[in-house]
Amino acid sequence: MRKIYSFAIFSLALVTTTFAQVSNDTLVLVQGKMLKAQDSTPVAGNILYEKLPYYDDMGMASTKPDGSYEIQLIKGKTYNFSVTKSGFKKFQQEIKVLDNQINNLYIEEDIVELRKLENLIFARGSDQISPSSFSELNELAIWMNENPSIVIQLEGHTDFAGNPDANMRLSEARVLAVQEYLIDQKVKKSRIFTKAFGGTQPVTQDRSDEAKALNRRVEVRVIRR
Repeated sequence: MRKIYSFAIFSLALVTTTFAQVSNDTLVLVQGKMLKAQDSTPVAGNILYEKLPYYDDMGMASTKPDGSYEIQLIKGKTYNFSVTKSGFKKFQQEIKVLDNQINNLYIEEDIVELRKLENLIFARGSDQISPSSFSELNELAIWMNENPSIVIQLEGHTDFAGNPDANMRLSEARVLAVQEYLIDQKVKKSRIFTKAFGGTQPVTQDRSDEAKALNRRVEVRVIRR
């Protein structure tokens, strides 16, 4: 009986010590907002948090629709915050937990730097935009109006057949036509630069009709976010 009694006392002491260690970890409230880096508009999503260096305290917190979040974390410890969200670059930040902490997370929109206007069609040898292209140009205008800090450059290309000077003039006329269309959709002219390349930058050197169609293009390059 004496051995059993001694073991019970030892077990109780061990539990008491462990409880005391846990109690010494003070939880504090970390709060803030998840915001778009470009314009500080709120972003709703999930935040993964992991205690460093051993990842022995981790979890997932969801923001409210206004981007705000609240997480209880151990004071004095360092956590890694990460956000993976469609349409945004992966975000990671190490945070040292302090009292009364407000920590905003600024995540960057993942903007394609260069893209071709796939459905932009011109009559052969003309700068007249086909009505079938309006839908794609309207989408571009809406995107720019929703992101007023974005500045783009429209880059015009033709195929390399024919007179080089004529090709240069044609590519310039086409990007100016696209610029004018976007201005009509309330996008400021100061946000739309243009550059003509003629046939100097073909995507393929092939001379088939399909290859020529690939070379005749207008591309949108994001030059400022």
